[in-house]
Amino acid sequence: MFVLHNSLLCKLSTAHIFVPSGFVLTLKTPMADKTWPCVGGTFALYSLLCRFIGINPGLKGKPTADDLSLLRYSTSRGQYARQGIAAGPAPKKTLLKRMGTGNTFAPALRKLFRTNRVAQTLLLLLVLMMTAMVIGDGVLTPAQTVLGAFGAISVKAPSFPQSSIAGISIGVLALLFAVQPLGSQYLGGVYAPILLLWFLLQIVVGIHNIAIFAPWIGKAINPYYLYRFFTSGVSADLAWRSTASIFLCITGAEASYADMGHFTRKSIRIAFVGILYPSVMISYFGQSAWLIKNPSGYATSFFASIPWGDAFFYFYFVVAVLAACVASQTMISAAYSIVRQSMALRCFPRMKVIHTSTKVAGQIWIPAVTVFIGAFTIAAVGIFQNSIALGFSYGVCVSTLMMGTDLLIALAMIVVWELPLICPILFLLLFGFIDSIFWTANLTKIPLGGWFAVTVAAAVCLFSYIWFLGTNLKRQYAVEHEENYSDVISPRSQAAQLAPALSTIYQNVQAGYDLTLLPGLGLFYSEQNDEHHCPTVLAKFVRRLNALPQLSVIVTVRNVPVSSVSPEERLLLRDVPNCPGLVQCIVRYGYQDKVSQGDPFLTALLKEVDRQGAFDINSLCQDRVIYVILSSKLSGSRSGNPTAANVLKVGFVNWVYGPLAQILSISVSENWDLPQDRTLQMGVSLAI
Repeated sequence: MFVLHNSLLCKLSTAHIFVPSGFVLTLKTPMADKTWPCVGGTFALYSLLCRFIGINPGLKGKPTADDLSLLRYSTSRGQYARQGIAAGPAPKKTLLKRMGTGNTFAPALRKLFRTNRVAQTLLLLLVLMMTAMVIGDGVLTPAQTVLGAFGAISVKAPSFPQSSIAGISIGVLALLFAVQPLGSQYLGGVYAPILLLWFLLQIVVGIHNIAIFAPWIGKAINPYYLYRFFTSGVSADLAWRSTASIFLCITGAEASYADMGHFTRKSIRIAFVGILYPSVMISYFGQSAWLIKNPSGYATSFFASIPWGDAFFYFYFVVAVLAACVASQTMISAAYSIVRQSMALRCFPRMKVIHTSTKVAGQIWIPAVTVFIGAFTIAAVGIFQNSIALGFSYGVCVSTLMMGTDLLIALAMIVVWELPLICPILFLLLFGFIDSIFWTANLTKIPLGGWFAVTVAAAVCLFSYIWFLGTNLKRQYAVEHEENYSDVISPRSQAAQLAPALSTIYQNVQAGYDLTLLPGLGLFYSEQNDEHHCPTVLAKFVRRLNALPQLSVIVTVRNVPVSSVSPEERLLLRDVPNCPGLVQCIVRYGYQDKVSQGDPFLTALLKEVDRQGAFDINSLCQDRVIYVILSSKLSGSRSGNPTAANVLKVGFVNWVYGPLAQILSISVSENWDLPQDRTLQMGVSLAI
């Protein structure tokens, strides 16, 4: 921040906004980091806090012993020792912990979050709001960068209508969203040379302007000039409000965490330190030098400071437009990653996720998100038609995200790393203080354009929380209406006198007659999976068809709050007591993993069944497989005790969550790679 002195502080260049944003997507090898697949700063911090606090959203707020057995699910030792649950290897002592006495406040804070639903809800809402801000960032970045790039037209043709510039920008944005199905692997290869050229041009132009106009401009890095700006020459109030514009110089860095699923940490670091940062700093110094001699040109300083005639200007302009598309792609890709993680934590409905790379799991395309972001981006350009108002909205979005990240990091210092309490306090006094200056200054811009970001983020946050509550109500209903296996099926007292292929040892308890044994394998998908309670999907199948597959596997797909689960730890199998031929299987996925239940999963499942001796695989008709899923519709019943809480719950289900679920939900068969020709979907109505 303190590289800018008085002349630069007054600048509202449109171009400086899209310069820093583009570094994440390009100038790097498009290979995912296989040793540390940490996608999304917000969700990475949230999942880390959940693990160490001992909560798991959607599972009554507490992790299971199966969660804690994961190697990646490390937490404080001794926290679950009383339950006899291993908590992973002991964490290494940090230098700060060796120097201090540790943090005795950590156990009390963990207990508060584990036992207090209000605290859990507030933490979740903070994360959802930050997630919504990233999605809002994905809406505003393309609008801001592309519109800002085409602002160069007004430098050479001041009379050119702004509405026409907005129209051209909308056309380019429509093309940008149309090529999203190609994926970031292909697009990154196309964009890399463009951005390399872009950064080199900034360095060349910046050095030229520094040499011609103010060779001494490097003194601006002295923090003394920052102090002078706030204490002399302008009022403190004006200086504080100006930081909202200064903040736009550092936006774009927030995309690096969300894009780590698309590219490696090492490549991002090399691109930032070796190319992006030097070129951007030289560009800012060059603009500052030009502004010292041309203070009246602050509104268009980026393009107005380009030397060497019209031919070079238009060449620079074309590269700027292409670089703006790169910057836009960065936040679009980040939005895909964030929405996918929200789906894993049940804060978003299931959407069709298309993997655009056979090598990198994090490179995805979500058509519904493309349509949403594209529509709102084009609407933003049409509403504002200039990059200054969009910049205000953009600043509100990113500054809120950074402020929330400070709070989560401070909380992680206490409950995760158990640092002395002075560490999070000092952290907030330094970084929190700086970010709070930016944040509060940007809040003053809400009436001037920031309202758009607040509206989009609030809508996305509200939608996410509604979906989270509705999904939890469905799971709560399933738990409350569980049936024992003995209420659904029971072993026969004597062997059946039927053909071996159709023989059965079970009876339908409700109907009182034998079940037909179907040759082959049946996979029954259920959210609840324990050894005593029969899942609804199996009970409905038995009672409607009066049959049971030769081998019936109750499959529960579990999203655990870790980034990835290794194939060796993915499957957990156990027999159902006193029910031969019935096996329970928990399939665990991290928030970065793709949920796939296709042929590779089936092969791994049968191999694990055979390894554990749960069933004689040689006697199984493996060419006959049926996938059974349950489609449940939640509705509110007006019967029962008409308390205020029940009335609100019924109204929420019938008028808010119910209609949304009916419109937006897609079948798991589409999202989990289930074979359509072997999938049976059964419907059930859940009345709360």
